[in-house]
Amino acid sequence: MPQHSEAIRIALVDDHAIVRQGLASMLREYTQVELLIIANNGQDFLEQLSQQPIDIVLLDIEMPQLNGVETLQQLSTHYPDVKAIMLSMHDDPEIAFECLRLGAASYLLKECSLSEMMEAIIQVQQNGAYLSAFTESAFASKKDHKNGLQQMQIEKGFSDRDLKVLQLLCDGFTSKHIAEQIHVSKKTVDLIRTKLLKAYQVKTSNELMRLSILEGFYKPRTNAEIQAEKDGLFQEKLDRRMMRLGKKN
Repeated sequence: MPQHSEAIRIALVDDHAIVRQGLASMLREYTQVELLIIANNGQDFLEQLSQQPIDIVLLDIEMPQLNGVETLQQLSTHYPDVKAIMLSMHDDPEIAFECLRLGAASYLLKECSLSEMMEAIIQVQQNGAYLSAFTESAFASKKDHKNGLQQMQIEKGFSDRDLKVLQLLCDGFTSKHIAEQIHVSKKTVDLIRTKLLKAYQVKTSNELMRLSILEGFYKPRTNAEIQAEKDGLFQEKLDRRMMRLGKKN
């Protein structure tokens, strides 16, 4: 079937051949998507991804040779613009929360309908995140403030690293300085900043800070508190360097 010029570029990663082949066959019936990568484990997927850009990956959690969670972490570091929809047989809220906390855009049970999977793909492409009926039900059982923030974090599609960049932006640091602090490239920080601004539908860091304070994601810090964190990070870096030198000797 011919693909639409604006089709969402997707990858499918699952170690079960029958699941992989069946799902691939069904996905090819939809003109909204273009299936460009099919892989049986995370390592195979990442090797193909280096040659073939995609928008969204449907990522099985349990796989040999780099499982879904390990692959998700690699994506967060090296391909932050690729969005991951986790596929799992486990209806365990804690597993879902952990995947979403690590940056997954959605968590779907493998028993979900194909129509829900397509809805997830479209919503993730358009809005950056999709809450399945399962995750919505799990969130409904959580009442305290901490879990409320966790729910908002996942609804907005923010990973822990996104929130760290948000905090440092609100503290007033430049992208270059943030990149040095969290050990990523300036380009990655700029991509995350764009994602944050888009999520809040604002254009400046000042607007971003105001809304982040209102939602509870950012608590203004004194210069002394910021400096104390920087000193702590410097000491950790120094300790690691000394440890490596000690091993060499």
